[in-house]
Amino acid sequence: MFLDRAQVVARAVRAVGIPKPPAGILLYSSRTPDLGFDTTEQKVAWGAGHVTIAPGVKLGSGGTTRIDFGNGSSVSASVLDPRPALTEAIGATYDNCGHVHVPASKCRLTITGASRTTAKVDTSRGPATVPAWSFTAKGKSRPMVVLAVSKDVLKPVPQPVPPPGLAEPAPGLVGSERLTRIDGSTLTFSLSLGACDTDLRAHAVEFEDMVIIGGTHGPARNGAPCPLVLRSKTMVVTLAAPLGDRAVISAATGARLIPW
Repeated sequence: MFLDRAQVVARAVRAVGIPKPPAGILLYSSRTPDLGFDTTEQKVAWGAGHVTIAPGVKLGSGGTTRIDFGNGSSVSASVLDPRPALTEAIGATYDNCGHVHVPASKCRLTITGASRTTAKVDTSRGPATVPAWSFTAKGKSRPMVVLAVSKDVLKPVPQPVPPPGLAEPAPGLVGSERLTRIDGSTLTFSLSLGACDTDLRAHAVEFEDMVIIGGTHGPARNGAPCPLVLRSKTMVVTLAAPLGDRAVISAATGARLIPW
């Protein structure tokens, strides 16, 4: 069953061209490594983008610094000014003020100060220390730390794009949506399955230009009702040859997977 699916996926991927790996440095961590809120009002205000600067507060400016990686290398980077750093950290907004027991009059987070700091994050080049801003806010017991490097430098992980027209996988087949490690000929990835599914097995089918990964499982256990929840399990497969520059493709979606 898995071999048949792998062949179907490989044809679909080749028909549109194997996607190239993303360029640049990918950010695997949050842009807000220390954000915790004291109240629901603060959390909702942040999510709605209702963040203002207190009158008379001077926030400082960016400049140029570097990103230091755990392997000893570094790259130069421009530091975002505090306001654009806040905007990038908040991201897409959802105005829920007045709808979740948060009166609109209290749905406001007021910044009272900002200072330069650093934050440790995970990237596609390994652990890194990056410039950040530490913001204080009215009524908040601890600062909010947000990254001060643009998304053009530390890029978000791209959403995988499946090839068009690929049929849904057959029952009993599981595709990996997260590839966590590549080590020569060893691939580590996660598989999700139902709480009562049995006999989970990982598979990899190798082609000259790609490797299709995923898994299969047996029928659900009989007996008591099964909860509608998914569980994730880390799996490891060893290829017949080192992966090299071959693409790793999900058997479920046909999308290219990148380690993170």
